[in-house]
Amino acid sequence: MEKAIKKKTRASNIELLRIIAMCLIIFHHMALNTGIVDGYTLNGNMIFGIIGGIGGKIGVVIYVLITGYFSINKDFSFKKVFILWLQIFCYSVGFMLVFRITGIEKLNKVDTIKTFFPLAYNQYWFITVYLYLILLTPFINKFLNSLTKGNYNKLLLILTIIFVLIPTIFYSNGLIGSAQTPIGILLFIYVYILGAYIRLYGIKFFENKKLRNMLLICLGYIIVLVIVLVGKKLEQKNIFWSNLFAYYREMNSIFILIPSIALFYVFKEWKLKYNRLINYFASISFAVYLVHESNFMRYRLWHNVFGTEFINNIPGGVFSTLIIAIISFYIVTAIIEFLRKNIIEKNVLKIKPLNRLFNKIDNFMILN
Repeated sequence: MEKAIKKKTRASNIELLRIIAMCLIIFHHMALNTGIVDGYTLNGNMIFGIIGGIGGKIGVVIYVLITGYFSINKDFSFKKVFILWLQIFCYSVGFMLVFRITGIEKLNKVDTIKTFFPLAYNQYWFITVYLYLILLTPFINKFLNSLTKGNYNKLLLILTIIFVLIPTIFYSNGLIGSAQTPIGILLFIYVYILGAYIRLYGIKFFENKKLRNMLLICLGYIIVLVIVLVGKKLEQKNIFWSNLFAYYREMNSIFILIPSIALFYVFKEWKLKYNRLINYFASISFAVYLVHESNFMRYRLWHNVFGTEFINNIPGGVFSTLIIAIISFYIVTAIIEFLRKNIIEKNVLKIKPLNRLFNKIDNFMILN
């Protein structure tokens, strides 16, 4: 029992980081979907919205860094993959059934069928790519663990030049595209490799440099904010600059990647005692994503519930709306997850043939 608690104690700092990463993602979605960053008239809501828009991909990078950090020395478990898939499936089909039965949404047969195949039809791009990444981890880990530190350094250098430096410097992502394109899996693999490197060797530049890391986080935000504000001015004269905001907040932008690593180190080195509440809410963070990013919920949440009318009429505007949205999403998700796990997941995992299948796939994925 003491050993189990000790492990949880070490993990709560990272679990809190998971929650913060999801909050950044929510802020990102709020900024883009409510339209507070649109137009050219600068005001408090727009600037706050741009700051929110910047943080979304930092949240994504954090999740993949954490996965690389903890998975590099772990054995593959198809049961965990299945549990994640089942979670995605339940939310995709569940929302469809609720909205169809209540008559809120009218879906044709094709769109209805698509909800039963959320990965194939990319209902949730982030978790879809994330799950595919998990399936590849045994092969990635086998390769990474075979490298010497020197060769690992060379690999990271080359990948960083290709995926980060060239696109950032030359404002040209023609080869790579965004994280939502098929090439996005390569960006996830690259960040996973970074996370694994931090676990195996560490990055001295970030180690034990709390103040420096905090400054790097602030600097990344400031640089992208300035770029976006300048771009909004230039965009009125030349459409070439219209994609600056979307471009420099991508996960392979150096202004996003460096602050993400710095933020990871801030929490990694924070000696936080085990906190049951933190660990619980961190455990439902993926489900929070599935709730607020559902194709059925996205428009309704950011236009009908937490839209510009709500923002303009509440004291504190964007900030207050964000806090209320985050708290609401986590509370609603906690209720849904309690029911889903106890009614569906718990009983599905009792199916003996399914568990035998898990073992067979785990054995198949063992690499010699």
